[in-house]
Amino acid sequence: MSEDYKKLIKTIGEKNFDSRFKELQKQISEFLDEAGYDENVQCNDRILYHVLLDHYSDICRLKDFHGIENIKTDKVMAYLVFWLLRRKPIQLIEFSDEEKDIFVNERFASYLMISESIIKLDSMEIATKLNKEELEQFGKYLDLLLYYFKYRQVNPQMIELVIESFKIGRLFPLDLEVI
Repeated sequence: MSEDYKKLIKTIGEKNFDSRFKELQKQISEFLDEAGYDENVQCNDRILYHVLLDHYSDICRLKDFHGIENIKTDKVMAYLVFWLLRRKPIQLIEFSDEEKDIFVNERFASYLMISESIIKLDSMEIATKLNKEELEQFGKYLDLLLYYFKYRQVNPQMIELVIESFKIGRLFPLDLEVI
């Protein structure tokens, strides 16, 4: 490990870094189980480790540049999603004909981003209950998000805007008429 990364972990705190690493491992494991990936894929911990190093490098750089102590949660999530998409820590270990296996990192990034966007932090409950039509519209949104993560160039700023847009969109009823 380079001296810069050692310094970074010291700045963040080894306990904080390890805690976030383990939490991310747990989230990936839960996602893989819930999505039915069986034995076709697994998380490469070494790559995941570098995802967090790159993520925290960017966050620390932003804090230093702006001279601030804290960064918005949405920005932190955007940088994490970006590095997950860039490094691709979830690896295909067995040949599979299923498209979902090829794009597992993009699916996990979507899952993580949306999960963080719809959970009430104080109660850890889903903030919105959807009826059938709303669920259908939400499904279309998820398909578009996944398409974007698969085939478009993404950057942390764009991902932050998507997160902010998702959250602001929840403030308005779905049946608004355009004037």
